[in-house]
Amino acid sequence: MNKMLDPRRWVFNLTLLLLLATKSVFAFVISDIDVHGLERISKGTVLNYLPLRVGETFDIKKNSSLAIRALYDTDLFDDIILARKGNVLLVTVKERAAIGEINLEGNEKVDDDKLMETLNHAGIARGRVFNRSTLEEVENELRHFYFSAGNYAAQIDASTTPLPRNRVAVNIEVSEGAVARIRQINLVGNQAYSDEILLDLLDSGEYSVNPFSTADEYSRVKLSGDIEKLRSYYMDRGYLNFKVSSTQVSISPDKKDIFVTISIDEGGRYNVSSLRLTGEFPVSKKVLEKLIQMKEGQHFSRKKVTASSKDIRDALGESGYAFANVNVVPEVDDELKEVELTFLVDPGKRVYVRRINISGNTDTDEMVYRRELRQMEGGWLSPKALRRSKTRLQRLPFVDSVNVDTKRVASTDDQVDINITVVEGSTGSFSIGVGVTNEGFALNLDFNQENIFGTGNRWNLSFDNTKSTNQFSTSFTDPYYTEDGISRTIRAFSKEVDAGEVDVTQNYLKNSYGTGISFGIPRSEYSTLRLGLGWEQDKIETTSESSDEIVGFVDEFGDRNSAYYLNLGYTFDTRDRTVFANTGFRNSLSSKIAVPGSDLEYFKISNNFSYYYPLGSSLTWRSSIKLAYGDGYGDELDQLPFYSRYYAGGIRSLRGFEAGSLGPRDSKGDSSGGDFKTMGSLELVFPVPLTENGKTTRLSVFVDFGNVFADYSDFDENEFRASSGVSFVWMAPIGPLTFSYAVPVKEGDDDDVEKFPFTIGNIF
Repeated sequence: MNKMLDPRRWVFNLTLLLLLATKSVFAFVISDIDVHGLERISKGTVLNYLPLRVGETFDIKKNSSLAIRALYDTDLFDDIILARKGNVLLVTVKERAAIGEINLEGNEKVDDDKLMETLNHAGIARGRVFNRSTLEEVENELRHFYFSAGNYAAQIDASTTPLPRNRVAVNIEVSEGAVARIRQINLVGNQAYSDEILLDLLDSGEYSVNPFSTADEYSRVKLSGDIEKLRSYYMDRGYLNFKVSSTQVSISPDKKDIFVTISIDEGGRYNVSSLRLTGEFPVSKKVLEKLIQMKEGQHFSRKKVTASSKDIRDALGESGYAFANVNVVPEVDDELKEVELTFLVDPGKRVYVRRINISGNTDTDEMVYRRELRQMEGGWLSPKALRRSKTRLQRLPFVDSVNVDTKRVASTDDQVDINITVVEGSTGSFSIGVGVTNEGFALNLDFNQENIFGTGNRWNLSFDNTKSTNQFSTSFTDPYYTEDGISRTIRAFSKEVDAGEVDVTQNYLKNSYGTGISFGIPRSEYSTLRLGLGWEQDKIETTSESSDEIVGFVDEFGDRNSAYYLNLGYTFDTRDRTVFANTGFRNSLSSKIAVPGSDLEYFKISNNFSYYYPLGSSLTWRSSIKLAYGDGYGDELDQLPFYSRYYAGGIRSLRGFEAGSLGPRDSKGDSSGGDFKTMGSLELVFPVPLTENGKTTRLSVFVDFGNVFADYSDFDENEFRASSGVSFVWMAPIGPLTFSYAVPVKEGDDDDVEKFPFTIGNIF
């Protein structure tokens, strides 16, 4: 309704005219303005919108309609009356109701937050002034929302209920109905590729009896994505002028079935007749030409054109031209079905980094983060160095996430500032664990600080007490012992073992203590050389249940042995994270040598390889191989000491089998370990359903395989054991928790099975 035609206004105007005529006064000077009828709105708000002020002359012919219109235009009032008392202007208003509540009922498939967001766009939100005319708009908006998701049978009913203090509750009742199912998808006009090939590309699919499939649920957004997939498929195979000429969607009368017809025009296949690279070349033109992924005579491919442009921009970016433009200009010959492609290179100015700002480091010294950066202030902006800097920051164990934002410096076109925001996680943990394991009562105390006093240094202190083992150990690591990145680790330990308390292993007593120091020397951005020295003292005691092999060893070599160790290792690591990695690989070669002068001379060497490959945004494929071998090298010892041999089985090697139970057995029938071990694992890792992110929890399904052998000459793949199962890892406040359920799929007659192992404080 036109506000100026509102009959209430004409009643008011007539009343005002009669009042003024009675007093024979058509104008007066306003001495004050009184406002009546306000509940939620302040008097100041009314006076702010009212185009009249104290001291001004109020003239009915000039001011009355303007004043009323100004207040009505605010949409805050249902009624407005002006009157005069002496020289005081009286303004009486009736406020429009405010929205006090929004009640949603019946929305099961769409959560409240999404519907509230849709309502907010339509002007319906708590605290806003309620306009009755918007109810119909709300119904239409929500109906459109449901239709776009395929709920064509959805019904929306909006109503209001009065509330105290001039408020209303907006009640929206939704009957969602069933999502319309796609009964048939028809493709018209395709000649080069069959319906079967093209339909397999689409996320949308025809009706399926599979209860877990949602492909046949119609969605306008999903169909738009499918059309783009068709376009990409054709244009990546030479069909330069491909287009979808029409898309028809029809629905059955009961609004349950959808029929889709997609008409396409393939447009003919084009070949590349020539390729040219023009423009400015701060980087060698020959180098850039090699980055073009197409050759003359090949079919045109939009995917390769886009990738070639990106590769050229990246190459220019590594030389500091971070904002380079590469425009592709096609010249199409429709008669010959050929296209000439010209890559026009505009490098722009070389861009420098003015300043790198780091925020979010509430508990850590800024230098701890800056020493990980590969992009330097004052240097060229390098996308590669920036990506590597982010990866190195993400790999810090006390960092949850990293965000890098590059912003141009105002009033310049060759400088940027880099803003790095880190979200710090827990820097340490202290845990006390008490429980019952397959070894009986267990007590565990562990203190781990990954970022002690915000310096980036690491300190670990742990104590384990089980029926078979008492162990105390401590270590301290300075990752930047020298300015050029050499790390240093100092460790010491004391360990008492009563192997007879473990049912599956040999029977003996062993007391050990030792200390060591090691250094990590970076050889490249991804590789590290490790060098260390250590000393260890071992005291062995036999029991009445000890095997003949152990008794013979002690008789020959004595019950006390001291060894000086040389530790050598090399690691190549490209993973994006150290915990819950999603991409990259890690290969670690390590050796431990009891050097001449030790009571027993032997060596141990192992190689651990892990590979991570992302399968989409949430799945990660992980595969790993572990090989280990050891032997004596002196005149006296022709194998590893029995207490240094490799064992297999358990959550850290081959799940589904009891820890240390696999491999050769001694004269007592107990597991005796071996000098050669080979292990493998295939794993599909994914986030835990219904969790917000995968930063603290992971699920996986796996297959483990391998075994341990007396010597490498005894290796026999037919003796491999294998298991499959599911694993759950939780980065709990008390430390990492790993749970597995595994079932052996290949086992021996005498193997010991353990289907549900778990561990605290170790992952992957």
